[in-house]
Amino acid sequence: MDILGLTYGQFSLIDLVQATLEITGPADVTIATWSAGFYDLEAAENFRDCGMIRSIRFVMDSGRAKKGQAGVHEVGEIFGPDSFIQIRTHAKFVLIRNEEWDVCITSSMNLNKNIRCEQFEMTDDVERCEMFEDFVRAAFEEAPASRSFGRVMPGLRSVDPSRSVVGLPGVERNTAPIRMGSVMLDAG
Repeated sequence: MDILGLTYGQFSLIDLVQATLEITGPADVTIATWSAGFYDLEAAENFRDCGMIRSIRFVMDSGRAKKGQAGVHEVGEIFGPDSFIQIRTHAKFVLIRNEEWDVCITSSMNLNKNIRCEQFEMTDDVERCEMFEDFVRAAFEEAPASRSFGRVMPGLRSVDPSRSVVGLPGVERNTAPIRMGSVMLDAG
């Protein structure tokens, strides 16, 4: 399954999460976002409380929280101190996984409503989920919640390079081709 789309604010990322959970049933959820709205965290809390979310983790940016936006402190209060990491990130993706589904949502949308054109892609693909899962696993290992309130960028030493295309921090841009499965991209 692969769905691509645009929205002009008719729905938000939390709406995509809800629609997906209504199809997949209870699942483990990972949300990476640059910013989050209080409403969206409340909706995620409701999904957890009604059993739609079995577990939830957040990867959030370490910049200052904007007025009217929720930050890691609010995430920690609602979902617990081990439910988030705060790193330097602008990536926006959601993983919704259970025994039958491996849904990966990538998007320009943060976890808050934004009345602008936003793009998204939803794919049920175990390999794509595993690529993002490798990143999240490494980030949680290298920047656990209790230590991650600064401008941290994990080294991602444990990311599996055979499965992922990840440019590691501190590594200069390489002009060699980037290998993605059987596809080669010219990085030059």
